[in-house]
Amino acid sequence: MVRHGMAGMAPIAALGVCVVVVFAFASLGLASAEGEIDEAIKYATERHQQYVDELIELVKIPSISTLPEHEGDMRKAANWVAGRCRKAGLENVEVLETGAQPIVYCDYIHAEGAPTVLIYAHYDVQPADPFELWDHEPFEARSRNGRVEGRGASDDKSGVLLSIQAAEAVLQTSGGKLPVNVKYLLEGQEEIGSPNLEDFLSKSENQNRFAADLCFSADGGQLSEKQPRVITSLRGLAAVEVKVKTANSDMHSGTFGGAAPNALHVIADMVASLHDADGKVNIPGFYDDVALMTQQEKDNTEFPDELFEQGMRQDGVRAFPGERGFGSYERTTVRPTLEITGLWGGFQGDGVKTIVPKEASVKIACRLVANQEAGKIQQLVRDHITKIAPDYAELTFTGGSFDKAQPYAVGFDAPSSVIAKKVLEDTFKEPALFLKMGGTIPAMKLFREKVGAESALLGFSEADNLLHAPNEFMRESIYHRGREVYIRLFHEVVNYHHGTAAGKEEL
Repeated sequence: MVRHGMAGMAPIAALGVCVVVVFAFASLGLASAEGEIDEAIKYATERHQQYVDELIELVKIPSISTLPEHEGDMRKAANWVAGRCRKAGLENVEVLETGAQPIVYCDYIHAEGAPTVLIYAHYDVQPADPFELWDHEPFEARSRNGRVEGRGASDDKSGVLLSIQAAEAVLQTSGGKLPVNVKYLLEGQEEIGSPNLEDFLSKSENQNRFAADLCFSADGGQLSEKQPRVITSLRGLAAVEVKVKTANSDMHSGTFGGAAPNALHVIADMVASLHDADGKVNIPGFYDDVALMTQQEKDNTEFPDELFEQGMRQDGVRAFPGERGFGSYERTTVRPTLEITGLWGGFQGDGVKTIVPKEASVKIACRLVANQEAGKIQQLVRDHITKIAPDYAELTFTGGSFDKAQPYAVGFDAPSSVIAKKVLEDTFKEPALFLKMGGTIPAMKLFREKVGAESALLGFSEADNLLHAPNEFMRESIYHRGREVYIRLFHEVVNYHHGTAAGKEEL
């Protein structure tokens, strides 16, 4: 298989995953590469304030993908990002239509014989409400006490910018050249589940456009700035909404209570049936396809229960219930779960209204792990609810734009993981640990399936950055460190495949 006219490609197997790479590399030399890295880092360091100002400017654009009234802001943000790509010296910049929120594309593909890296990030953000809980206007971004504060500062506008700025620093200090071919996919739908991305990447012209050997996601995070982590898996999502109807109208509880069926009672029984006494999901077939970790994976993966629980206690959590036999961090990363995310029916106002409710609804969200398939889990949930519902209950199942996403996992010794670990350690001067993540980024599985690129998460949001919450922020110190990581990444991808990475034999 040849990408972008580059010959000499051969597969490398890592944990049963085949990653296609190029072997015909130009001779770089470690000393020369280190000198180029130092010059690029110096260039970026001299522009720290400029790069902070750029993040503030981008955060001020309320690019909220889930709200139709912000469609114009989504376009404004996409065009702003495209302009920044051009300013960095990246080429073939386009704002590509998806049928909804656009994708920003740019590239540098002049490194003959070198691999191609796809960098992913997203410029859309979550809604900012509840506004009353912010201590400033969420889109009046500001720099204060070494932090950029505002909606999207951490998730993920810092990721968008630091990866572009890293390319700029290398291009400006290396005669307009990058040591590796680079493509960017900067998305505007991540916060709503990337509903158009699969169809977009299924088109042959886009599979060719985004074809790459490796992918690194600038959307991701670190538990803290003190010790770096490489995230090697993400959970998926399977959501279902159920409405129960037991009559054509609410009924008087004095006249009909005790005879008329109560929709809230039916919903309550359904919810009670979803877990057993040990905290396991009580749906037949739910765990059938779950991939268990090997002992080697466990030995190489961090499960920081104490640090994780400490953070939750700060949010007022007093206990850590869940599936017995697993630690709290293990439950949230490598075990599937089922959560009730909404439950309503009947009278919701102040005081008392004496009725037998005719309708009630519940929202169910399952987080999935490797080998589970979102559509199958949705069907298992629907089948279970249907089976236990009484004959007199009318059921309606619905979903939304973000009702399913596939899980993703990559081996800790896959090339993307090894390269990410190396550049993190070179930057942070601390051993990098491998970590699992409980969240969902739909694009990662799609990059494997549609463009043939295995991914590692190389993002720099921190656990305390209040992502999706009021008063979101990004520490400027890790924003700058993340940029340095990507500067090193452009060289380390070549070093890895050229056999010059530490402890690596010639390929």
